[in-house]
Amino acid sequence: MVKYILKRTGQSILTILLVVSIVFLLMRMMPSDYFFTEDELIKFTEEQKEDKLRRLGLLDPPLVQLGNFYKNMIQVERVNDAGRVVTDGTGHLRLSFNLGDSMRLEKGQPVTKVIAQKMGISMHIGLISLAFSLILGVILGVLQANFKDGPIDQIGTAYTVVVNAVPHLVIYTVIMIAGASWFNLPMRYSGRMNTELSMILPIVCLSVGSTAGYMLWTRRYMVDELNKDYIRLAKLKGLSGHQVMFRHVLRNAFVPLAQYLPYSILLTVGGSLLVETFFSVPGMGPELTKAISRYDLNLVQGIVLLYATMGIIGVFLGDILMTLIDPRIKLTGKGDVR
Repeated sequence: MVKYILKRTGQSILTILLVVSIVFLLMRMMPSDYFFTEDELIKFTEEQKEDKLRRLGLLDPPLVQLGNFYKNMIQVERVNDAGRVVTDGTGHLRLSFNLGDSMRLEKGQPVTKVIAQKMGISMHIGLISLAFSLILGVILGVLQANFKDGPIDQIGTAYTVVVNAVPHLVIYTVIMIAGASWFNLPMRYSGRMNTELSMILPIVCLSVGSTAGYMLWTRRYMVDELNKDYIRLAKLKGLSGHQVMFRHVLRNAFVPLAQYLPYSILLTVGGSLLVETFFSVPGMGPELTKAISRYDLNLVQGIVLLYATMGIIGVFLGDILMTLIDPRIKLTGKGDVR
């Protein structure tokens, strides 16, 4: 296990560096005019444009810019108890990430601060919706499998089909209109007034698709398990349906779901582009699209770094969680191959 963790950690770091480096270099291949606002393109002389590009480090060779990016990204500073940087040898060391300042979208603001603010909003809404959809989806999936081909199963199957067949924007519009008309819920997110109430509709919309997914896969895995020989043997030994369902079927059926659970949890930090845009939630979802459209290089790099890290860590933790739930699963075998 230790050897596997070390190996995967090394692979993960290399993958993150590769993804970020590719995005960094691609952004630097854009024409230089994209790094100026419309007013600057009109008012600046060629000398002023060149001076700005030089100050931003954009006239250096791309590989030199990449090296400077990684060199400045991780900094070790000595700070006092108030968190201020000191140079007299007092205080304690602090490791900090410097991804530069936002160049356009949040001009002058540190990228880490912008991401932290947006991430907090997305995480708050995302984790609540994930918990709701996971609990409800698994419970309904168990009921569908336990009462296969019955009314509960048919209703659950119809719900899953509708959610997957109807465009999400249509579903979100229906939920928004129904919530506003029947329950007087705010149609737009507000961070100042009635914040809790304005979160309800985005949470419901985020939960609709996830709940259907958990229902579908829980039912599918449980039905597969119910048809296996060891279940028939357990019933012949006299175990009740309740004991068979929760001791054997649910545990084994949850193993495949557990692999993607950490990834789903971390992905909530990234927000939902469609839902957050639809309800005007100032989270992480629309931020990458806005940063790309405004050619905010530093912000794009920071968000890509966050997404790459979350995705790789999520898959890694999913593998570990599977082994904890089912000790029969080994991460390495002959030749240390997963």
